[in-house]
Amino acid sequence: MFVALFIVLSCNKAPDQLIVNNTSKDPFIIIDYDLSDLKVAEEFEVNNAYGGILQSTLLDEASGLAVSSKDAAVLWSHNDSGHPNRLYAVGSKGENLGYFSITGAGSRDYEDICMGYDPENNVDYIYLGDIGDNHAQYNFVVIYRIKEPETTGLFENGVYAIPAENVERFEFTYPDGPRDAETLMFDPWTKDLYVVSKRDFRSIVYRAKHPFDVNKRTELERLAQLPFNWAVAGDISKDGTQIAIKDKHRIYYWTRKQNESVIDALQKKPKLLPYILEPQGESFAWSSDGNGYFTVSEQSGVFPPDLYYYERK
Repeated sequence: MFVALFIVLSCNKAPDQLIVNNTSKDPFIIIDYDLSDLKVAEEFEVNNAYGGILQSTLLDEASGLAVSSKDAAVLWSHNDSGHPNRLYAVGSKGENLGYFSITGAGSRDYEDICMGYDPENNVDYIYLGDIGDNHAQYNFVVIYRIKEPETTGLFENGVYAIPAENVERFEFTYPDGPRDAETLMFDPWTKDLYVVSKRDFRSIVYRAKHPFDVNKRTELERLAQLPFNWAVAGDISKDGTQIAIKDKHRIYYWTRKQNESVIDALQKKPKLLPYILEPQGESFAWSSDGNGYFTVSEQSGVFPPDLYYYERK
């Protein structure tokens, strides 16, 4: 079963860039719907053949998660504030596959990670968001674009390095002042990045339009207000048709038509994805084929966190 899943997930590539029509007329949209009666997406359930206890003792504050574009059996993760500038490689059953030091990168407060395929250059990128700001004190945030390292030959406790030439640094400012954010998403249809704030009265969705400028700070676009707050993770599926945003207790789930922008899709009432409540769950990642998703928590107390996998029935 594992071999079959591995082949399906690892061979799936993102579609070519699609034309997206943004039908929203207002420059800033307040999205509002009743969250008290949301239906659960019952087509997903936990698959215990994958997931498991995180084996890396160094990855104790996992704050982001992304499935490798090169190998569906490998996930990328990172710690949040107070830790070195590293990417951790994790097996789909929680195995410790070592870590990569990111040459030339800073580490203020990494909070989320996502994958982005560039069909023009045929390059798989990792986007790493240094976007945490608990006290709203920073004048800008940083998103790193990293050429995804090779995943063959990784082994337990391996120590690797990502060279500086494979790392690009983009600085962004908010149009309405500093914000704390823990959600970073890549739209494979437009190659835009989306940042969702956490500590506002309602979470705000911002966009960084592609292409990104390495030579100057760029102001994010303030697009929409969601009807909930404390967004701590999110991801857009590799084919662009599924969006998930997680708060502390629930995972909101939207499906997206091929002529819809991200904001248009978010205006539809979502469903809830099945979720085993975690002590401090701040990570979510779609599988490569979009037929499942992973979650993981930061470590709580003396017990190592569990990696969960949910699969479409």
